[in-house]
Amino acid sequence: MGYGQSACRNEFERKREELRRFSRSLSGRHLQFLRSSLFSDTENLISELEHEIYINCMSYRGGVDVLQLEIEHLAEQDFLIMSGQVQLYLIVEKERKNKNQQIVLKQIGFVSGGAQFFAGAGVCVGSLGAACSGYGAPMAIQGANNAYESGYYLLLRRDISGPVRDAYRYTAQTLGYSNDTADIVYGAVDLGLTGYGAARQVLLPRHKSWKLFHQIKSDYILGWQEMSKVAIATDAMGSVATSYSIYSISGNRE
Repeated sequence: MGYGQSACRNEFERKREELRRFSRSLSGRHLQFLRSSLFSDTENLISELEHEIYINCMSYRGGVDVLQLEIEHLAEQDFLIMSGQVQLYLIVEKERKNKNQQIVLKQIGFVSGGAQFFAGAGVCVGSLGAACSGYGAPMAIQGANNAYESGYYLLLRRDISGPVRDAYRYTAQTLGYSNDTADIVYGAVDLGLTGYGAARQVLLPRHKSWKLFHQIKSDYILGWQEMSKVAIATDAMGSVATSYSIYSISGNRE
């Protein structure tokens, strides 16, 4: 075994132990009943890599790269959990049935609101501001307000009206309408922005565009094709939650 290969082997062994320590740490931090599961998965990965190296199907350098990617992936998930960007579903089950239903809706709203905010910001950046005032900015503002209201409820278990909803209510009162009417309009606008976001046409990135004048139509794709499956799913769930809220308000008025 040459010096270079020996160094790579030593690096592989160090990285292997680093992954094991990190796996144990994460298991203790985030798992209560299945702490051995994560470590078991880690050991399986290490065993597979060692086998691939043994039969000369992978180099030690390649094994180090795989271990590093696994560490980075775990670190990313750890960050999302610790920073609160990923909410644990277990909190939903701690409330009564009627409360439970409301919390589920609020939590969906929180995820969808955040996605709506970033989608709106993406339109402003992607279109270089051309579509920002007509669609991007309103969607971002509406989404930020949804996230604010939903996050407040999740933390304090109390409803709050965000500044955008307050503006709708103020306008409705000025025109002689009730807050319920304003909330229905707010929800309808929210659904309208989401629907337009899924159907709008988006210019392909420049490196994918060609034959601009002869094939301009092929340089566009539908907005929903630009969105990931997760983004589409959270947007759809958020729309269902908004529709239910509108239905509840309308039902209370009857």
